[in-house]
Amino acid sequence: MDDSRFTPEQVALRSGNAQVDKDVRQWLVGLPIAERLDFLKQLWPLNFRYSLRLLQAAQLPRQKNECVFRHWLRAGHHNTAQELIKRFEPVLGERKFWQIASQETLSPTMREFMNYYGLGRLDSQAQGK
Repeated sequence: MDDSRFTPEQVALRSGNAQVDKDVRQWLVGLPIAERLDFLKQLWPLNFRYSLRLLQAAQLPRQKNECVFRHWLRAGHHNTAQELIKRFEPVLGERKFWQIASQETLSPTMREFMNYYGLGRLDSQAQGK
């Protein structure tokens, strides 16, 4: 990243509510798409909640959002399920979100948590195939 005003390590402890967080969001949107994705992926293991908050503000193309979602579904810990639903469903739309989630190969625990926090929508989507 050429503009390294912020690093994933610097913002890992942020909550998303202060002026600095607004600056981070504005800075992130100013980066090329590949650098935005790279930053979010580096931040994910440090603070997945903040990474998801920034993703909502990152203004990524729909296809990139879908790719990131698929990756984080497969690679993410099951404790991320509730935040994935909370942050990605508005970005992708409810129908697309659950369609993608039902197509991915999830760990049994991730599947259980996604279904629990999604109020059974994962199983109902899979049955509708």
